[in-house]
Amino acid sequence: MLFSISVLLYFFIIQLFENNSKFYINKGLPYFILFLSFIILNIFRIYCQSFFPDIPNYRILFETSQPFSSIIKFGYQKSDVEIGFRMLITIFKIFSSNFSLFLFFISVIQLSIFYFFCKRYEISLVNAFPIYISLTYLTFQIGMLRQALAFCFFLLALVYINRKTLYLIFILIGFTFHKSILFCILFLWSDKFINRKILYAIFLVALGMYLLRINIIKDIIYFFGMGHITEKGRIAYYFWVYRPDNYLGIGFWERIILLVLMNLAYTDLLRKSKINKYNNLMYNLGISVILLQMIFFSTPTITSRLRYYIVIFPIIFLTEYIYSEQKNKLKWVYQSLLFIYLLMYLHFLASYLG
Repeated sequence: MLFSISVLLYFFIIQLFENNSKFYINKGLPYFILFLSFIILNIFRIYCQSFFPDIPNYRILFETSQPFSSIIKFGYQKSDVEIGFRMLITIFKIFSSNFSLFLFFISVIQLSIFYFFCKRYEISLVNAFPIYISLTYLTFQIGMLRQALAFCFFLLALVYINRKTLYLIFILIGFTFHKSILFCILFLWSDKFINRKILYAIFLVALGMYLLRINIIKDIIYFFGMGHITEKGRIAYYFWVYRPDNYLGIGFWERIILLVLMNLAYTDLLRKSKINKYNNLMYNLGISVILLQMIFFSTPTITSRLRYYIVIFPIIFLTEYIYSEQKNKLKWVYQSLLFIYLLMYLHFLASYLG
């Protein structure tokens, strides 16, 4: 846990320096910090993966995967693992059979694509990385490798969301790594400028269903005759496994607070004519994760998996607003509150480290 806090503190110090300094000591410093951060994140990854419970299973999968020559002769053997991930292992093993190097290779893919996404969406890296580390990197990115790679394709899809066909192609490629990414087809609209009154109305309906504990997901599944589908394999686990939903707990109030803050920020940006295609998409995805958690309240297992695709966006939207629009001394207060918020997430998600 101390290691996790130290990594977050390192990125927080960089954030403080970047957001409160008018110049760098020299032009090469940002590149040095970027390189150093990459090294620190990979040391952190190696440490965490030594504890993460799924990594031994991935090692077995890697070591027992068919060699490329065998696939050419006999084709792929039947497996429960998606073909995209199996192909990635097979192609990688042409060059190396070292599992640790394979994990490093995946890490390079993940960090590079997140960096590329931030650059294309004009998101400050020093603001985004503490959020990325605390909310997704500690568990999702370094432990749930197949879904984490699918998430990478979702980020690429968002980069090209104005070209809907290309967006869908990236989602379908991601599907070959983890089927859950099909959920992201629902975000085809997220680049649109939606009347917020419509979003408010949807939220009020979702809030009503949550407060009345109306399990609309289960009703829809059986209304369309899909009950037999969700009773098979991992889908059944995600939908029906029992897990307390923490009704009206801290997660509920966190979502309400985030919703209020996001709309206050959006209103201010709208008043200043500073809403653009980038922060509008962040806002839409941020609202979506709040609605997701309201509607899927009765299936917290599937919510906990699907939310990883969009969980970072509410906080990224708010931090970008704070550091671009709040030019006063309160910025230090905002940064301190953000650090405490991320530290709480880090403490919860790092529980597997013991």
